[in-house]
Amino acid sequence: MLLLLGVIVLGSVAMLFAERHRFQRFWSRDCTGKAWKAAFPEASKGEIREFLDLFVKAFAFSTSRRLKFEPTDRVMEIYRTRYPSSLSADMLELETLAKLTRKRYGLDLAPGWRPEITLGEIFERVRGRVA
Repeated sequence: MLLLLGVIVLGSVAMLFAERHRFQRFWSRDCTGKAWKAAFPEASKGEIREFLDLFVKAFAFSTSRRLKFEPTDRVMEIYRTRYPSSLSADMLELETLAKLTRKRYGLDLAPGWRPEITLGEIFERVRGRVA
């Protein structure tokens, strides 16, 4: 039993390190606030942060990671970085993103959803709902 527990713990640690490695290109970025302001000069820092907080919550990332994502980042690319194999069971990140977006902004993401959709495109859609 102790051996099984050890294998489970080691497996979990290995998976965490592998995910950290896969996300290194995001985590190594400097603050992307300037990219967001350049793409959306009329948006306040608060609006941008609120939207990114919603996104990182849906994906169960730390709030401190919110400004590691750029407006040009594709949601499915981030999803596939977390789950490189289609055989992996996910934590319903996309469904949670849709639910949180509907709850906060009253926006259904399903119409207009496509595999190439970017965070900036979603932000543009939610801004149209609160403007």
